[in-house]
Amino acid sequence: MTRPAIVRLIDAGVVHRHGRHEVTALHPTRLQLRAGECVAITGRSGAGKTTLAELMLGLRRPTVGIVMLGERVWVDRRRGPSRAARRLVQGVPQDAGASLVPSMTIYQSMQQALRRLDPGCDADGRIAAAAADARLDRGLLARRPRELSGGQAQRAAISRALVADPAVLVADEPTSALDRETASEVVDSLLALAQRRSIALAVITHDHDFARRCDRVVVVRDGVVTEVREAVA
Repeated sequence: MTRPAIVRLIDAGVVHRHGRHEVTALHPTRLQLRAGECVAITGRSGAGKTTLAELMLGLRRPTVGIVMLGERVWVDRRRGPSRAARRLVQGVPQDAGASLVPSMTIYQSMQQALRRLDPGCDADGRIAAAAADARLDRGLLARRPRELSGGQAQRAAISRALVADPAVLVADEPTSALDRETASEVVDSLLALAQRRSIALAVITHDHDFARRCDRVVVVRDGVVTEVREAVA
């Protein structure tokens, strides 16, 4: 049975204008992410991977084309996502600590996110579930970011993204700052939660081992999605 498409880029492209000059950051692209699927986005620095991720996150509007979230327009050249829909697409930054408030405990940081994105929900239940899915020890929720190891901080950042109960998760180099063993554990967590929560997971990565474990690999070169292929097992 084919899984439903959660995110669809329909001829979405981005052009930067500098006075009279135009630079194409991403050529018109067709791409879709399905529920429970992990798609690796690979390519050299400056190839257009970040622009592609920003379109999916709703942080950038396309110059042409549209991005759909389910059956609704997520972003087009005139408008970005609605405030109510923003919780549905969450990002995990390369610098895990960047998504956490230094002066707050991990629990408080997650609680703050819930108050902004989904007020009135069962905060304790959602935080506990997010920590469990990210394989974050609940005892770490009482710590502040500076008190965590790199792997713990990455799991905390994933937990904070999950607490919003998103349909889509976009992770930017989630294993780049981790040792091999910790990176493997984080990959296991991400792939498992995508299946368990039926999340569409997009991962920008230079980690070839991670990419091979994803359902598909998207290669971006000079702003062009040049290859969409099944990952090698």
